Amino acid sequence: MKRSNSLTFHLNAASVEDFVEFIEGANCIALEPTGKNYSELWATIAEAHNVSVRWVGHPEVKYLRKSERLPDKNDQADALALAAYALKNWEKETAFLRFEPGAIAEINEIYLDIKGLKANNTATINRCRAKLATSFPEVAFSSSEPGIDGLSPLFSWVAERARYTDRGKNRYDRLYNSSVGPKYGKTITSHTRYLANQICDNHIQEALLRNRLSSLVYDRLEFAKFNQVFDLFGFGLMVRAMLLVRTYPLSRFESEGAFKRRLGFGQEERSSGQIESFSSSGSAYAKSELYNWSRTSVGKKRLTSQVGLEVQAKFEEYKAKLNSNSDGQEKGQNGKFTNLVHSRTIAFTLRRLFPLLKKNCVD
Repeated sequence: MKRSNSLTFHLNAASVEDFVEFIEGANCIALEPTGKNYSELWATIAEAHNVSVRWVGHPEVKYLRKSERLPDKNDQADALALAAYALKNWEKETAFLRFEPGAIAEINEIYLDIKGLKANNTATINRCRAKLATSFPEVAFSSSEPGIDGLSPLFSWVAERARYTDRGKNRYDRLYNSSVGPKYGKTITSHTRYLANQICDNHIQEALLRNRLSSLVYDRLEFAKFNQVFDLFGFGLMVRAMLLVRTYPLSRFESEGAFKRRLGFGQEERSSGQIESFSSSGSAYAKSELYNWSRTSVGKKRLTSQVGLEVQAKFEEYKAKLNSNSDGQEKGQNGKFTNLVHSRTIAFTLRRLFPLLKKNCVD
């Protein structure tokens, strides 16, 4: 819509007043959670004025728009599709997305904060290491994970931060004194120390967030039965947080297919003329967490429960089968072959996970 359109609203005081006047007396508004943080404020404003919100998924809007031959990339068409979908499915609660209040909302917020913090810190770490490559090359690319105080031995030393132990400090002092960089006039700059301080701040903040997330996920009674099932699969904190955000309460899922789609491992049909294809749908975060779990837990044979051993056996079966069909071609560790093995393993895992959750976590 053009900005001059009277039914286009913006997040400023005058426009919000017009929006509140527009929704007065409405039963509800339908919103699509595209740019969740942006749409969340509109939802908060509506709910503050006693107008409920129903969330409609992007695929549902897209398919309804196509079925009604509405134009693509058009705000009016999207708004019409949202309204039509809400009216058509008014009595069917499961047709709408749910964003749980309380603990689930806090888990989601902290989970996203951690993901954003890690992404930001990765870039800072890479830049800091690049600068250390000339001023302290002997340790520039060495591993240095945060300790129990939340600080990395290497980056806390570069940042000149005191720690609970001098062990790392003494080692880096000794190495730096004999380093080839300073010998040829390349010393650690103030900007490198600034970057290292940023890294330390981010590590400490991440540790604080993880502690809060851990207490929410593991200690709350409403998630106890979920955690009992999650234990069988060896899911870590971030996977559990993602699963709770995406699937709690489980009663919203009528089928395994809907459950898998919510986690990024369902299939959407795409047809064009005589060509039919299927593409994956769902959360990118969910896919990422499950792939990481498959690589670090299943691929390294860390599961010990009966269902965990079944998953590992399937992983080996898929790997052997795809190996035998590969005609001896070299497959990189990060190539399509490896991803296909993990993808099939995760799909099998979700087929085993869903009935176990249904059996144990639905009253």
